Amino acid sequence: MQVPKKHIPIVGLLGLVVVAAAGGGIYYYQFVLPHTTLTFAPSHRLIFMTAIVQEEGGFHITNTAYLNQTGLPGFDTSNGYNLTGVKYQNYSTQSDNRTIQAHIGDTVTFYVKAENATSSDPSLHASLAHGFTIQGPGTFTVDNGVMPATIPFGKWFTVTVTFTSGGSFTYFCTVPCSPLHGNMNGQIVVT
Repeated sequence: MQVPKKHIPIVGLLGLVVVAAAGGGIYYYQFVLPHTTLTFAPSHRLIFMTAIVQEEGGFHITNTAYLNQTGLPGFDTSNGYNLTGVKYQNYSTQSDNRTIQAHIGDTVTFYVKAENATSSDPSLHASLAHGFTIQGPGTFTVDNGVMPATIPFGKWFTVTVTFTSGGSFTYFCTVPCSPLHGNMNGQIVVT
């Protein structure tokens, strides 16, 4: 009596070879091409915005630029910023005109003009000022100016901050203008 021989089907053996070769190639590919980490040179961003009560638009970014020099533009609380002789380059912001993109190490200078409500609703005229502050999960340093800030209507405010860690920060009004107002007005996404 002869013991039957067991054979591995040729299709199964070829399948194992193909799977092993493919897996080995993927494993090899992962380590031949190292993962690249994106790094950014810190930049100085200028953010120009208006601030009005939440029901009439809240914060609204009107322009953004990279500052291409070390000195900041001239500034006056009545007239705002003065870009005469300042080297800067405009850049596009998010389409919602509320979200700011930045990188860790970036410096951001905000120029904010407080505007009074235009509505005839008396509850929207309960305050004489707007406010501005930033909060978030990470850290930032205030380079000039003070936060939280109160900005009388019709006046300008500026503050410069440097983001030292990443995260999703919120900038919002610190002055309770009416009981109806929502505080969250915009976002700064730092990567």
